[in-house]
Amino acid sequence: MLNLALDTATPWGRFALADGDRLLAYRPLNIQGSYADALLPVITDLLAETGHGLADLAGMGVTRGPGSFTGVRIGVATAKALAYALSCELVAVTTLEAMAAALLHRHPAAELAVPVLDARRGEIFTGVYAREGAWVRTLVPGAAADPDTWWEKIVAAVPHAESPVYGGEGASLLLGQGPTLRPQLRAVGEPRLRVWTSSHPRTAEALALAMGRGPSVLPRIHPFSLTPRYLRVSDAEIKRRIDLTPLAPRDGIPAHDGDRTSS
Repeated sequence: MLNLALDTATPWGRFALADGDRLLAYRPLNIQGSYADALLPVITDLLAETGHGLADLAGMGVTRGPGSFTGVRIGVATAKALAYALSCELVAVTTLEAMAAALLHRHPAAELAVPVLDARRGEIFTGVYAREGAWVRTLVPGAAADPDTWWEKIVAAVPHAESPVYGGEGASLLLGQGPTLRPQLRAVGEPRLRVWTSSHPRTAEALALAMGRGPSVLPRIHPFSLTPRYLRVSDAEIKRRIDLTPLAPRDGIPAHDGDRTSS
């Protein structure tokens, strides 16, 4: 089962192609502008280098936010369109879930992950996630808040401040660094390797591989049901005092089973 996963929610794009639970290709792509021109060429190149085309896809996976409003919209719209046009299965996860799954895949001894994105305006996007089979379970739902507020929540939710794997470009905002390092993380005794990173993890790889484990791990969603999860309003909405958040889709949308033989 050929699954393509993409993460365009941040400037650190991540793309992966897997056959079941076997990774075929992975590509990071840092974007300083828009994904509008770069996204489809990356997808077709990734497929071509493994001898495949769009028609071979059985599943599409995408991160639905939070992150860049434009990046999220482009990724979600592309995944929805391809899944519907190709009649393949569609999986959508939050950016934070995908980051957590990737961090735990990278650190097999860890059971908890705290992915962090810089949300600007003095806030971060983060949450607390636990390893659960081939994916993750939410312990503290993702949200936007200032780092101090989030740190209090995390300390209350985990057995020890150093228990989770921390990762993402907002990690230093949450944890501090140098003289501003959180007191609970200051080394006592011998120096030791910290299990956190400021780089964006291999989100698409984790998503593509988890999709190969079947719907029991990651439920499928109908393309018409998928809406972004920004977790807060945009600057434009604040300035104009309007709400552009997509309405929830109607109830009763039939299952999208990816049956290419249906009329």
